[in-house]
Amino acid sequence: MNNNLQANEREIVKLAKFFNKKAQQLIQEGKLTDDHKKVSDSCEKLIAQLSIHADNRAEVTKKKETLKQLIKDNAQCPQCHKSTHLKLTGTDKNEKGWKCNRYRCRHCNIQFTWNRPNNPHDMIGFIEYYIPMLETSVEKETSDKQPAMKEMITQMQDSLTQLKTVVTETDREFNEMETRDKEMTALISEFRKHLLIEKIKMEP
Repeated sequence: MNNNLQANEREIVKLAKFFNKKAQQLIQEGKLTDDHKKVSDSCEKLIAQLSIHADNRAEVTKKKETLKQLIKDNAQCPQCHKSTHLKLTGTDKNEKGWKCNRYRCRHCNIQFTWNRPNNPHDMIGFIEYYIPMLETSVEKETSDKQPAMKEMITQMQDSLTQLKTVVTETDREFNEMETRDKEMTALISEFRKHLLIEKIKMEP
């Protein structure tokens, strides 16, 4: 059985397989009706649909989790400026509404909220907020520093474009998967009722 199936999906697959097994027995006995054959075919189609959906759900969920791992905040203690003694204690929202990691420095014995987002959605807002500030500060720098700063801004703009594309695509796939998940749950519920009735009919 597909390892990606959820509990309710496993139950309906077991029920469908039982029905098919019973149907095969009736075929051998020459007692299978057209109605039984239709239900048996429906069982096979449902099992195939569920397997495809379960694999797709696992793939989309994995992509979403991988996207979360892309953002590394590289936090440092504001006192000792080291990251080696930090322990993640939770998350907090700053004044911009960005979700950031909260740490405790075991060396300095202080707690603090890091000033950068811990997720891709808020990181988009973070980059969009700081690019104009950097562009303004470039004009105030000496001419020898300007090329390096302009190059950094270009890299940030490229990263922003790529991040937006990945986030938008991942969100779209995840939302579609959730919609499909609800549809499959409703289908399973209805099919389960139908199979239980047919199962009773098949009993001697």
